[in-house]
Amino acid sequence: MSPRLEARGLAVEVPGRTLLCDISCQIPAGGRIALLGANGAGKSTLLRVLSGCLEPDRGEVLLDGRPLSGMPRKAVARILAYVPQLRPPLLPLTVREIVAMGRLSHAGLFHSLSLADRARIDGALERLDVAHLGERDATTLSGGELQRVFLARAVAQEASLLLLDEPLSGLDARHQLELLRLFDDLVAEGRTVLWSVHDLRLCAELGGEAMLLDQGRLTAHGPIEEVLLSPASARAFELSIACEAGHWRFRLG
Repeated sequence: MSPRLEARGLAVEVPGRTLLCDISCQIPAGGRIALLGANGAGKSTLLRVLSGCLEPDRGEVLLDGRPLSGMPRKAVARILAYVPQLRPPLLPLTVREIVAMGRLSHAGLFHSLSLADRARIDGALERLDVAHLGERDATTLSGGELQRVFLARAVAQEASLLLLDEPLSGLDARHQLELLRLFDDLVAEGRTVLWSVHDLRLCAELGGEAMLLDQGRLTAHGPIEEVLLSPASARAFELSIACEAGHWRFRLG
């Protein structure tokens, strides 16, 4: 079976620095994959390239076997949803209006929302615990509330592939756990979640797959326990990482 998303030799460079160097990977259908790396490793840049928001200097991204760069954005949006790190809304839109934007690839810009569209929006608001904020001006929300609103928009989009940049950022402990449960539900529904995360202990406890970036290079990819216990992780995070009787230990090297 061909992968849902594939990167081939991706490179991104800026004056004096290489952000991504020869990244090649395959993201299969279904599953939750954690994107790991220290600050500045290139996680956000890779997600932007994989989503089509940033054109690489070299290499290509394939979505369902087709070059992403040649696909209409509306067609991409029906398959792939991307949530960047928190960006405050520039316009005074309500929470419901922002979440409704997730239906544009289905309803179109100048078409009225159908009953099915409205049901998807209501469901997404409920799943991210923001239904009670539906008529609030989004510019008045806290960072954590706004994070859940943009995640709700991605859920309403009904894309089968979600690319999420630090989705736990700004969330309290309860909403972090609820979001992780939602990830499991989405995977059970057949969706794929690729998410960047800094909390190594949390990733270790969750299990699943992981990809490790170090200074713009993909240095490990596989089951999360193997990735974290690899020499590549010790180098990337400058930590001593061990697991003894199911208990993870992270110490300064």
